[in-house]
Amino acid sequence: MPLLDGIKCPVCGNEFTDGDDVVYCPDCGTPHHRECYKMAGHCVNAGLHRTGYNFYDENLKKNEVKAKKSEEPNKTTPEGFYIPKQEDAKTEGETPFSPFVPALPNNAKEYEGETLDGTSAKDFAAAVRTNTNRFMPLFKRFDKEGKKSGWNWGALIFGPYYLLFRKMYGQGIGLLCLQTAISYLGSYLMSVKAPKFTETMQNIMSSASGGSVSQLDMEAIQSSADFAVATKISVIMFAVLIVIRIITALFADRIYFNTIKNLVKDVNEKVKDGASFSAVPTMMNAPAQELDSDQMKALYLARRGGTSMMPALIGYLAVSLLQML
Repeated sequence: MPLLDGIKCPVCGNEFTDGDDVVYCPDCGTPHHRECYKMAGHCVNAGLHRTGYNFYDENLKKNEVKAKKSEEPNKTTPEGFYIPKQEDAKTEGETPFSPFVPALPNNAKEYEGETLDGTSAKDFAAAVRTNTNRFMPLFKRFDKEGKKSGWNWGALIFGPYYLLFRKMYGQGIGLLCLQTAISYLGSYLMSVKAPKFTETMQNIMSSASGGSVSQLDMEAIQSSADFAVATKISVIMFAVLIVIRIITALFADRIYFNTIKNLVKDVNEKVKDGASFSAVPTMMNAPAQELDSDQMKALYLARRGGTSMMPALIGYLAVSLLQML
Protein backbone atom coordinates (compact mmCIF):
# COMPACT_ATOMS: atom_id res chain seq x y z
CA MET A 1 0.00 0.00 0.00
CA PRO A 2 2.75 2.50 -1.07
CA LEU A 3 0.38 5.42 -1.68
CA LEU A 4 -0.74 5.25 1.94
CA ASP A 5 2.65 4.85 3.62
CA GLY A 6 2.72 6.96 6.78
CA ILE A 7 -0.87 8.19 6.24
CA LYS A 8 -3.41 7.88 9.06
CA CYS A 9 -7.15 7.32 8.90
CA PRO A 10 -8.68 10.73 9.80
CA VAL A 11 -11.36 9.07 11.95
CA CYS A 12 -9.52 6.55 14.15
CA GLY A 13 -6.03 8.07 13.79
CA ASN A 14 -4.34 4.72 13.01
CA GLU A 15 -1.90 4.38 10.11
CA PHE A 16 -3.08 2.37 7.12
CA THR A 17 -1.42 -1.03 6.75
CA ASP A 18 -1.42 -3.73 4.09
CA GLY A 19 -4.69 -5.61 4.09
CA ASP A 20 -6.80 -2.73 5.47
CA ASP A 21 -10.21 -2.28 3.86
CA VAL A 22 -9.86 1.31 2.60
CA VAL A 23 -12.38 3.54 0.85
CA TYR A 24 -11.65 6.89 -0.78
CA CYS A 25 -13.86 9.98 -0.85
CA PRO A 26 -15.08 10.44 -4.46
CA ASP A 27 -14.86 14.24 -4.08
CA CYS A 28 -11.45 14.84 -2.50
CA GLY A 29 -9.74 11.44 -2.36
CA THR A 30 -9.37 11.29 1.43
CA PRO A 31 -8.80 7.65 2.48
CA HIS A 32 -10.77 6.12 5.39
CA HIS A 33 -11.11 2.66 6.85
CA ARG A 34 -14.42 1.37 5.54
CA GLU A 35 -15.82 0.87 9.06
CA CYS A 36 -14.63 4.34 10.10
CA TYR A 37 -16.31 5.86 7.05
CA LYS A 38 -19.56 4.09 7.92
CA MET A 39 -19.33 5.38 11.50
CA ALA A 40 -18.74 8.98 10.35
CA GLY A 41 -21.42 8.75 7.68
CA HIS A 42 -19.42 10.84 5.18
CA CYS A 43 -15.94 12.14 4.43
CA VAL A 44 -14.29 13.83 7.43
CA ASN A 45 -13.08 16.60 5.10
CA ALA A 46 -16.57 17.22 3.69
CA GLY A 47 -16.49 20.76 5.03
CA LEU A 48 -13.55 21.52 2.71
CA HIS A 49 -15.09 20.20 -0.51
CA ARG A 50 -16.54 23.59 -1.42
CA THR A 51 -12.99 25.02 -1.44
CA GLY A 52 -11.77 22.47 -4.01
CA TYR A 53 -9.75 20.56 -1.42
CA ASN A 54 -7.86 17.54 -2.74
CA PHE A 55 -6.27 15.18 -0.23
CA TYR A 56 -3.30 14.15 -2.34
CA ASP A 57 -2.54 17.66 -3.59
CA GLU A 58 -2.41 18.92 0.00
CA ASN A 59 -0.23 16.05 1.20
CA LEU A 60 2.08 16.46 -1.80
CA LYS A 61 2.57 20.15 -0.88
CA LYS A 62 3.38 19.22 2.73
CA ASN A 63 5.90 16.60 1.62
CA GLU A 64 7.58 19.09 -0.75
CA VAL A 65 7.90 21.62 2.08
CA LYS A 66 9.34 18.97 4.41
CA ALA A 67 11.81 17.83 1.73
CA LYS A 68 12.92 21.40 1.09
CA LYS A 69 13.47 22.06 4.79
CA SER A 70 15.33 18.80 5.26
CA GLU A 71 17.85 19.98 2.64
CA GLU A 72 18.62 23.12 4.63
CA PRO A 73 21.91 22.96 6.54
CA ASN A 74 21.82 22.85 10.32
CA LYS A 75 22.14 26.30 11.86
CA THR A 76 23.95 27.32 14.99
CA THR A 77 24.02 30.46 17.09
CA PRO A 78 27.27 32.50 17.40
CA GLU A 79 27.83 30.64 20.67
CA GLY A 80 27.66 27.32 18.85
CA PHE A 81 24.24 26.14 20.06
CA TYR A 82 22.23 24.07 17.59
CA ILE A 83 19.06 25.62 16.14
CA PRO A 84 16.58 22.88 15.14
CA LYS A 85 15.11 22.89 11.64
CA GLN A 86 11.41 23.63 11.25
CA GLU A 87 10.40 19.97 11.12
CA ASP A 88 11.98 19.48 14.56
CA ALA A 89 9.51 21.91 16.12
CA LYS A 90 6.57 20.16 17.74
CA THR A 91 3.08 21.20 16.63
CA GLU A 92 -0.28 19.88 17.60
CA GLY A 93 -0.79 18.42 14.16
CA GLU A 94 -4.17 16.96 13.37
CA THR A 95 -6.36 17.26 16.45
CA PRO A 96 -9.40 14.96 16.40
CA PHE A 97 -12.44 15.93 18.42
CA SER A 98 -13.71 13.32 20.85
CA PRO A 99 -17.39 12.26 20.62
CA PHE A 100 -18.00 14.21 23.84
CA VAL A 101 -17.13 17.70 22.58
CA PRO A 102 -19.61 20.48 23.51
CA ALA A 103 -22.00 21.94 20.99
CA LEU A 104 -20.65 24.53 18.56
CA PRO A 105 -20.50 27.84 20.50
CA ASN A 106 -22.85 30.19 18.64
CA ASN A 107 -22.46 33.03 21.14
CA ALA A 108 -19.03 33.84 19.65
CA LYS A 109 -20.76 35.51 16.67
CA GLU A 110 -21.72 38.46 18.89
CA TYR A 111 -18.06 39.51 19.02
CA GLU A 112 -17.40 39.54 15.27
CA GLY A 113 -14.77 42.14 14.42
CA GLU A 114 -13.78 42.82 18.05
CA THR A 115 -10.33 42.10 19.44
CA LEU A 116 -8.89 41.19 22.84
CA ASP A 117 -5.18 41.19 23.54
CA GLY A 118 -4.53 41.61 19.81
CA THR A 119 -6.56 38.60 18.71
CA SER A 120 -10.18 37.88 17.79
CA ALA A 121 -12.65 38.29 20.66
CA LYS A 122 -14.61 35.42 19.09
CA ASP A 123 -11.85 33.04 20.13
CA PHE A 124 -12.13 34.23 23.74
CA ALA A 125 -15.93 33.80 23.70
CA ALA A 126 -15.60 30.30 22.23
CA ALA A 127 -13.10 29.30 24.95
CA VAL A 128 -15.27 30.73 27.76
CA ARG A 129 -18.30 28.98 26.20
CA THR A 130 -20.72 29.55 29.11
CA ASN A 131 -21.77 32.79 30.82
CA THR A 132 -20.00 34.90 28.17
CA ASN A 133 -22.35 37.83 28.89
CA ARG A 134 -20.61 38.20 32.24
CA PHE A 135 -17.02 37.38 31.34
CA MET A 136 -16.55 39.14 28.00
CA PRO A 137 -17.28 42.69 29.30
CA LEU A 138 -14.91 41.97 32.20
CA PHE A 139 -12.22 40.76 29.83
CA LYS A 140 -12.56 43.95 27.79
CA ARG A 141 -11.98 46.05 30.89
CA PHE A 142 -8.99 43.94 31.89
CA ASP A 143 -7.55 44.36 28.38
CA LYS A 144 -8.34 48.03 27.76
CA GLU A 145 -8.11 49.50 31.27
CA GLY A 146 -5.52 47.17 32.77
CA LYS A 147 -7.80 46.25 35.70
CA LYS A 148 -6.24 43.70 38.04
CA SER A 149 -9.21 42.68 40.18
CA GLY A 150 -12.96 42.22 40.21
CA TRP A 151 -15.45 40.31 42.31
CA ASN A 152 -16.62 36.74 41.79
CA TRP A 153 -19.27 35.34 44.13
CA GLY A 154 -18.70 31.79 42.90
CA ALA A 155 -15.04 31.99 43.90
CA LEU A 156 -15.99 33.42 47.31
CA ILE A 157 -18.50 30.66 48.07
CA PHE A 158 -16.78 27.65 46.51
CA GLY A 159 -13.12 28.73 46.59
CA PRO A 160 -10.77 26.25 44.87
CA TYR A 161 -13.66 24.15 43.58
CA TYR A 162 -14.83 27.08 41.47
CA LEU A 163 -11.36 27.45 39.95
CA LEU A 164 -11.28 23.74 39.13
CA PHE A 165 -14.80 23.99 37.66
CA ARG A 166 -13.52 26.71 35.30
CA LYS A 167 -10.46 24.58 34.42
CA MET A 168 -7.94 26.79 36.23
CA TYR A 169 -6.22 23.62 37.33
CA GLY A 170 -2.92 24.94 38.64
CA GLN A 171 -4.48 27.71 40.72
CA GLY A 172 -7.32 25.48 41.93
CA ILE A 173 -5.02 22.68 43.08
CA GLY A 174 -2.66 25.19 44.70
CA LEU A 175 -5.49 26.85 46.64
CA LEU A 176 -6.91 23.47 47.66
CA CYS A 177 -3.50 22.42 49.03
CA LEU A 178 -3.15 25.75 50.87
CA GLN A 179 -6.56 25.43 52.55
CA THR A 180 -5.89 21.81 53.50
CA ALA A 181 -2.50 22.74 54.94
CA ILE A 182 -4.07 25.52 57.04
CA SER A 183 -6.70 23.10 58.37
CA TYR A 184 -4.00 20.59 59.37
CA LEU A 185 -1.97 23.39 60.96
CA GLY A 186 -5.01 24.36 63.02
CA SER A 187 -5.46 20.78 64.19
CA TYR A 188 -1.78 20.55 65.10
CA LEU A 189 -1.89 23.81 67.09
CA MET A 190 -4.99 22.58 68.90
CA SER A 191 -3.24 19.37 69.98
CA VAL A 192 -0.15 21.26 71.15
CA LYS A 193 -1.61 24.44 72.65
CA ALA A 194 -4.97 23.09 73.85
CA PRO A 195 -4.47 19.38 74.64
CA LYS A 196 -7.24 19.22 77.29
CA PHE A 197 -9.78 20.69 74.89
CA THR A 198 -8.65 18.32 72.13
CA GLU A 199 -8.90 15.29 74.41
CA THR A 200 -12.37 16.33 75.60
CA MET A 201 -13.58 16.78 72.02
CA GLN A 202 -12.22 13.39 70.96
CA ASN A 203 -13.89 11.64 73.90
CA ILE A 204 -17.23 13.33 73.24
CA MET A 205 -17.19 12.61 69.50
CA SER A 206 -16.27 8.95 70.03
CA SER A 207 -19.06 8.45 72.54
CA ALA A 208 -21.73 10.68 70.98
CA SER A 209 -24.78 8.76 69.79
CA GLY A 210 -25.88 9.58 66.27
CA GLY A 211 -23.35 12.41 66.09
CA SER A 212 -25.38 14.59 68.49
CA VAL A 213 -23.80 16.56 71.36
CA SER A 214 -25.79 16.97 74.60
CA GLN A 215 -25.92 19.96 76.93
CA LEU A 216 -23.64 18.13 79.38
CA ASP A 217 -21.13 17.61 76.60
CA MET A 218 -21.17 21.31 75.78
CA GLU A 219 -20.58 22.18 79.41
CA ALA A 220 -17.64 19.76 79.53
CA ILE A 221 -16.13 21.39 76.45
CA GLN A 222 -16.49 24.91 77.83
CA SER A 223 -15.09 23.93 81.23
CA SER A 224 -11.88 22.46 79.81
CA ALA A 225 -8.82 24.29 81.13
CA ASP A 226 -7.63 25.50 77.72
CA PHE A 227 -11.02 26.28 76.14
CA ALA A 228 -10.06 29.95 75.69
CA VAL A 229 -6.86 29.03 73.85
CA ALA A 230 -8.73 26.61 71.60
CA THR A 231 -11.32 29.28 70.80
CA LYS A 232 -8.60 31.78 69.88
CA ILE A 233 -6.91 29.28 67.55
CA SER A 234 -10.25 28.45 65.90
CA VAL A 235 -11.06 32.13 65.34
CA ILE A 236 -7.60 32.82 63.84
CA MET A 237 -7.78 29.82 61.49
CA PHE A 238 -11.30 30.77 60.39
CA ALA A 239 -10.23 34.37 59.78
CA VAL A 240 -7.25 33.25 57.68
CA LEU A 241 -9.50 31.04 55.52
CA ILE A 242 -12.00 33.87 55.07
CA VAL A 243 -9.23 36.26 53.99
CA ILE A 244 -8.02 33.70 51.45
CA ARG A 245 -11.56 33.34 50.06
CA ILE A 246 -11.91 37.13 49.75
CA ILE A 247 -8.59 37.37 47.89
CA THR A 248 -9.71 34.52 45.64
CA ALA A 249 -12.99 36.32 44.89
CA LEU A 250 -11.09 39.53 44.07
CA PHE A 251 -8.64 37.98 41.61
CA ALA A 252 -10.47 34.92 40.22
CA ASP A 253 -11.75 36.80 37.15
CA ARG A 254 -8.29 38.19 36.36
CA ILE A 255 -6.76 34.72 36.72
CA TYR A 256 -9.48 33.35 34.43
CA PHE A 257 -8.77 36.07 31.84
CA ASN A 258 -5.09 35.09 31.80
CA THR A 259 -6.01 31.39 31.55
CA ILE A 260 -8.27 31.95 28.53
CA LYS A 261 -5.74 34.34 26.95
CA ASN A 262 -2.99 31.71 27.20
CA LEU A 263 -5.31 29.03 25.79
CA VAL A 264 -6.27 31.16 22.78
CA LYS A 265 -2.63 32.13 22.19
CA ASP A 266 -1.51 28.49 22.36
CA VAL A 267 -4.13 27.31 19.85
CA ASN A 268 -3.50 30.18 17.42
CA GLU A 269 0.25 29.61 17.49
CA LYS A 270 -0.23 25.93 16.72
CA VAL A 271 -2.59 26.77 13.86
CA LYS A 272 0.08 29.10 12.42
CA ASP A 273 2.60 26.26 12.70
CA GLY A 274 0.39 24.08 10.54
CA ALA A 275 -1.86 22.34 13.04
CA SER A 276 -5.22 21.27 11.67
CA PHE A 277 -8.42 19.81 13.07
CA SER A 278 -10.41 16.72 12.23
CA ALA A 279 -13.76 15.75 13.69
CA VAL A 280 -15.79 12.69 14.55
CA PRO A 281 -19.19 14.13 13.63
CA THR A 282 -21.54 11.41 14.86
CA MET A 283 -22.08 13.06 18.26
CA MET A 284 -22.01 16.73 17.21
CA ASN A 285 -25.07 18.92 16.90
CA ALA A 286 -23.91 20.31 13.56
CA PRO A 287 -23.01 17.99 10.64
CA ALA A 288 -19.37 18.13 9.57
CA GLN A 289 -20.09 19.57 6.12
CA GLU A 290 -21.42 22.75 7.74
CA LEU A 291 -18.22 23.45 9.68
CA ASP A 292 -15.53 25.68 8.20
CA SER A 293 -12.04 26.01 9.66
CA ASP A 294 -13.02 28.89 11.98
CA GLN A 295 -15.97 26.92 13.35
CA MET A 296 -13.81 23.86 13.94
CA LYS A 297 -11.29 26.00 15.82
CA ALA A 298 -14.12 27.45 17.90
CA LEU A 299 -15.32 23.93 18.69
CA TYR A 300 -11.83 22.91 19.77
CA LEU A 301 -11.47 26.01 21.98
CA ALA A 302 -14.86 25.23 23.55
CA ARG A 303 -13.71 21.71 24.37
CA ARG A 304 -10.45 22.83 25.98
CA GLY A 305 -12.13 25.77 27.73
CA GLY A 306 -15.62 26.02 29.15
CA THR A 307 -16.47 24.25 32.39
CA SER A 308 -16.28 20.78 33.90
CA MET A 309 -17.73 19.42 37.14
CA MET A 310 -15.37 16.43 37.21
CA PRO A 311 -12.19 18.22 38.42
CA ALA A 312 -14.14 19.98 41.19
CA LEU A 313 -15.74 16.70 42.26
CA ILE A 314 -12.38 14.90 42.28
CA GLY A 315 -10.88 17.71 44.39
CA TYR A 316 -13.74 17.53 46.87
CA LEU A 317 -13.49 13.75 47.18
CA ALA A 318 -9.71 13.93 47.63
CA VAL A 319 -10.02 16.42 50.50
CA SER A 320 -12.79 14.36 52.09
CA LEU A 321 -10.63 11.23 51.99
CA LEU A 322 -7.70 13.10 53.57
CA GLN A 323 -9.92 14.29 56.39
CA MET A 324 -11.04 10.73 57.08
CA LEU A 325 -7.47 9.49 57.56
